[in-house]
Amino acid sequence: MDDLGGAFSMGCVGGGLFYFLKGFYNAPSRERLRGAMTAVKIRAPILGGSFAMWGGIFASCDCGFLFLRQNDSPTNAVGAGFLTGGILAVRSGY
Repeated sequence: MDDLGGAFSMGCVGGGLFYFLKGFYNAPSRERLRGAMTAVKIRAPILGGSFAMWGGIFASCDCGFLFLRQNDSPTNAVGAGFLTGGILAVRSGY
């Protein structure tokens, strides 16, 4: 659960910064701040949710490998990353 919250926070903060700059750049000259804040309100939580999903799947796979192998090694993280990428690719329709 801690991984989900951390990943969501990281996605919201990073996404907030990115979408603030993007909204500021794309807004008309007199509406820059309003356009930036609107972009953050609309898009940052979506990116945060995507990061939380990635973090949750990765943490679950990592813990599953730890349970199966009974060994905490970097190989677990590599396998978890591989499996997470596969799960997300299947989810997106690959």
